[in-house]
Amino acid sequence: MDMRETIHGNVYIYREELDFMVKTILDSPHRETGGNLFGYFTPGGDAVVVYVLGPGEKSVCRFTSFVQDADYLQFHVDRLSKDFHLSHIGVWHSHHGLGLPHPSGGDVQSIQEGMDADGLSRCILAIGVCDMNGASVNAFSFVNGKAGAEMAFLPWHVMPGSGRVRPRYDATYAASVVKPRTDVAVYGRMNMTEAQQMPAENSVRFDAGFWLNDKENRMQLKRIVAYIQSKYSDVKLLKVDDETIEIRFNIANRSSWRVVFDKDFPVRAPYVVRYEGGETSSWNLGALGKAGAVRWSPSSVAIAPLVIDNLKCLSI
Repeated sequence: MDMRETIHGNVYIYREELDFMVKTILDSPHRETGGNLFGYFTPGGDAVVVYVLGPGEKSVCRFTSFVQDADYLQFHVDRLSKDFHLSHIGVWHSHHGLGLPHPSGGDVQSIQEGMDADGLSRCILAIGVCDMNGASVNAFSFVNGKAGAEMAFLPWHVMPGSGRVRPRYDATYAASVVKPRTDVAVYGRMNMTEAQQMPAENSVRFDAGFWLNDKENRMQLKRIVAYIQSKYSDVKLLKVDDETIEIRFNIANRSSWRVVFDKDFPVRAPYVVRYEGGETSSWNLGALGKAGAVRWSPSSVAIAPLVIDNLKCLSI
């Protein structure tokens, strides 16, 4: 689940993943390069980078820009999610031509637009530079606040070794993973400190009295998610703030949808939001349903059937 935080936590990474980025930067001393960061955010707000993806073979690397190979990225997003339950939590690229050890104005704008488009509350951006002394890459945390994305320059908390994912994943997908050609990671100045252990990816906790603390309500939500998963792929269940749960999914080549359970649920029915062709539409599920159907009731023990029946009224 995605956790909306109002403060920046720490950023953790394995040494081999930092080595991977530094080696990839040294591979490309005169053109920008980059890739993607996979891991998770903890309930406490820490970002944990478990696996770093580099540029795909069809990436565009120019003097002042980098564009990732979209097919390469999607291939590994799908497999890292399925095989290891890792999320795409950030991006990284180098700034050779610009010489900036921090995000440019264009980088900040791109991150903000990407977070808004995907409904993300947090994102990590890593920026690298390279000179005759070696390569460095530093972490910047973005948290979406009321005034937009707030950025913080944070040190890496570095764990020794490679973690559990890199050896197994690279062996399984050896024919696909593009690895750096440089053998030794030569570090420039880095903002980092040693870590004793990685924070655990704990289950999401809710405040006392929250409706999902009730086991029966969790089962009802699970049934709703299972119904949507039976019809559509890439279904996500997100906790977007302390009182709001969303189910998000896409109808291929048509529209994006969200089923929102807000602070007034279950007294008030959930509502549905559709994004299609640049337009937004919304429906309260308690106001839908066929004539003579059971209306929404906060005391109902059949939340899932009511929600599913009303989703069907929207042809979902």
